[in-house]
Order: sequence, then C-alpha cells, then structure tokens
Amino acid sequence: MIFQFLRSLLVITGTIVGVTVGYAVATDYPNFLDVEDPALTLAALLGFIGYLLCSITGRELHLWLESQIEHTNSYELAWGAIGLLLGLISANLLFIPVYFIMYKGLGEIKFDNKYIASLVPLFNLIIPLTFNLLFAYMGVKIALRFRRYQSKVSADGSSLTAKVIDTSAIIDGRFSDLFRLGFLEGNILIPRFVVNELQFLADSNDDIRRNKGRKGLHCLNQIKADFPDHIVIVDQDFPDINEVDAKLVKLAAELNASMITQDYNLKKVAELDQIHVLNLNDLANALKPIFISGEDIEVKVMKKGKEPCQGVGFLSDGTMVVVEDGGDHVGETVMTTVSNILQTGAGRMIFCRIGDKK
Repeated sequence: MIFQFLRSLLVITGTIVGVTVGYAVATDYPNFLDVEDPALTLAALLGFIGYLLCSITGRELHLWLESQIEHTNSYELAWGAIGLLLGLISANLLFIPVYFIMYKGLGEIKFDNKYIASLVPLFNLIIPLTFNLLFAYMGVKIALRFRRYQSKVSADGSSLTAKVIDTSAIIDGRFSDLFRLGFLEGNILIPRFVVNELQFLADSNDDIRRNKGRKGLHCLNQIKADFPDHIVIVDQDFPDINEVDAKLVKLAAELNASMITQDYNLKKVAELDQIHVLNLNDLANALKPIFISGEDIEVKVMKKGKEPCQGVGFLSDGTMVVVEDGGDHVGETVMTTVSNILQTGAGRMIFCRIGDKK
C-alpha cells in the first residue's frame, strides 16, 4: 500500500514536470511546433512522456525491491535496515547547511520563465531526497559488507560454524537433503567464484559437463529459495589465486569455516591447513549397514571378479560384494555368508561364500 502511494507520487511528479517543461519551451519558442496550440500540444506530449517514464520506472523499482526482499535472508535485511537508518541520519546531518541556505532564501535561484521558475520548489525537494537516497544506499552497502566479512566465527553471529561448499558437493546435491533433514546446521556459504564455475560448466559444449553445471545451478537455486536465511552468497574473491580449490581453502581459513566437499584431494589439502572437512562420501560409507562374519546376505552376482572363481555383486547402497565361489553364477541371485570385511579408502568391501542358491 505504501509503495503504491509512492509510485503514484512519482507518476504525478513526472507528469507535472513534463507539462511544465512543455509550457516553458512553448513560451520561449512559440514557433517550436507548427500547430494550432503549440503550448497545449507540447505540454500534453511531454506530460505523457513523463507519466510513461515514471510509471515504468516505479513499476520496475517495485518489482526489483520485492524480489530483493524475497530472496534476501533476514540477517542481511536486518543489517541493511541498520545501514539505511545510519545513512539517512548521516545525510541529514551533513545536509543541514544546505537546508539553511535553501529555506532562508540565501541560495534562491530565479528564472525569467515563469514555468521553469515554478519548478524550483520541486527541485528544492528532489535535491535533498536524492542526497538522502544516496547516503541510504551507501549505508546499506557498508552495513552488509561489515556483516559478511567481520563475522569470523560464523555467518550469522551464532556459535554454529559456517560451512563453505565446493562445486563437486553442489553438483552431487546430497548436501541439500542433509540440510533439509536437519543434519547440517549453521549457514552454508556459497562463494561467488564457485557460482561462476557452475555457470561455466553449464555453458560448456560437452554434454556431461553442461548437465553437471545445470544440475548444480538448479540445486543451488532450489535450496536458496527454500532456506534464504541460511544460504549466503559470498562475494569475497582472491584475484591473485587462479585455482578454485585454492580459493576455497583460503576463504575457509579466513572465515574460520568448515568445508563441504566430495573431492578427496581437496579434503587432504584443506586438512593440512587445519580446516574441518565434511566429506559426503565418508558420511555415506559411515551410514552403510554393518555386517559381521557368518551373517547371511542375499546378493545378485553381476559379473566375474579378478579371479576366475570370483563373482562380484552390489548391495542396494552400492557396497561391493565379492563372492569367492560365485564365478559360475553371473546373473543369478544367491544367498551368501559373510566371510570377511575390508575397509578401503574407496569404501567397504564384503567377501562372501555361497550358501544356499536361490
């Protein structure tokens, strides 16, 4: 309702300025238009142009503000409101001498044309308004920058550690499910250079890379829309560093944040800098069902193993099962007995022997 009133005020102002300028031009230059009533015609024309321009500007500004508020988390909105207030206070304090000059008549400007002279009060209103808007904008930008980069413990000022996420984890998409289910807490920091890398992948000529980039951008947009208060786009960059992985490590170190990744090598590099790393593959392996020797499991033999007598199958969670005497049962579902379990860097492997064939 308030913004509708402001839009109406803007449109009325634009129309008045257009009509006034039309009459002023027609008065000073009566032969400007070769029509029966040039003053009325020019005033109507410029008034319509002013109305149209201000109407479009007001509408686009309204939509832009609504979009910014809708997709900005509440912490940034609060800091933005503080910056707006401080900017307005600073603007009016600095503008006091100008107010004194304007309202005491010391700086009054006079025009010979009565129509142009009638716009002076309007300009006396527009000039301080523009000055206030400029300082308000500066206040918001300064407050948001302070909020983003001065909070070293976490992005929201709480005791929860913020988490920087890399490209591989965004493309994988499983982190978003963990966040929705509450297994991840705190703010997720998305560096701007990671978003740029996803866009680069989405524009790639290679189908696989393009699909990965589009999947990552879709996942990012979805979780940003679902949790605007916890997804923070970080604009901080390191122009002297070319590799994205090196930028991630440096950013996480400066913000004292954890890192979410699926890249094994990036994990090891980050751990060298004493950065806590959450690897989604490690989590998936930790959540796989635990079997003990002698337990019976049912598995379908998919292919032959390295040894002629071996067969290889997989459980529903992707765990590899090596059936030691299953080489002759490829394509069959067999009941096996666990004989040994081997934990490797790539995951868990289960060794079995066939019990009763199903």
